[in-house]
Amino acid sequence: MRYDDSMNDHLEPTAQSTSVGELEASVLSALWDNGELATPDVFARVGKPRGLAYTTILTVLQRLHRKGLASRRGAGKAHVYSPAMSREQFSERRGEVLASAMVGLGDAGLSAFLAEAQRLDPAFMAMLRNQLQESEA
Repeated sequence: MRYDDSMNDHLEPTAQSTSVGELEASVLSALWDNGELATPDVFARVGKPRGLAYTTILTVLQRLHRKGLASRRGAGKAHVYSPAMSREQFSERRGEVLASAMVGLGDAGLSAFLAEAQRLDPAFMAMLRNQLQESEA
């Protein structure tokens, strides 16, 4: 039995999530850049340069699989992982989730978000205004 199997094979992927940490995002980026990678290859690209343990990368890959963000198939003693969606699809999904969260903030929360977004990136706010105006037309 492969180590991957003994750890989490009983856990099926859940609905796709867009909540990812920095390390998960780096692993996803490696998968997007390469299409398909075995666990040792992900470790060589992401884990080893950061001084992380092999098992840390394995755990991240398993977590991405459970979140529905990575697909996997058995290949010898390891699994080969690939992204379950493109970068663009992930960004679109993440935008939908964030938009829903913003609506739930209410007037005060939305005002605070817009003020902070304006302070951090005026160009973003200009783009947002343009898109809102286009959607109203």
